Amino acid sequence: LHTPTHTHPASRALRYTEAHQTMSGMSPFYPLIILSAPSILIALSSLSLHQFKVLFITFVNAAAQKEGNFVWTKVQPFLNDLAHIMESILGRATGFSPNLTHVMLCAVLMGVIIGLERVRGAILDTKRAR
Repeated sequence: LHTPTHTHPASRALRYTEAHQTMSGMSPFYPLIILSAPSILIALSSLSLHQFKVLFITFVNAAAQKEGNFVWTKVQPFLNDLAHIMESILGRATGFSPNLTHVMLCAVLMGVIIGLERVRGAILDTKRAR
């Protein structure tokens, strides 16, 4: 096997990052992550809400179709009732438009979920280390 006498600068930086992270427990990129996280969460939440809007409209339109096979004719009344309930709570599907409050609440929810997942991962790591 051939071992290189020189290393690529990126691999040296990666090794430095890994060594620094294991020594202090924190990546040197942590401040950058903390500063960019709110903007990323807001962008992801707005995309998530837009995806929900598309799925909501698709569900309401599909539930309104009365034609289909035997199974669809049995399930369609239930789906149509569910679509009416959703529209009574959220408003008309075609008129659903998330505003800034929806986006911020979704971003906070995503942040809490990500934070709790990190805590869960840390707990599992400590249990594995025992």
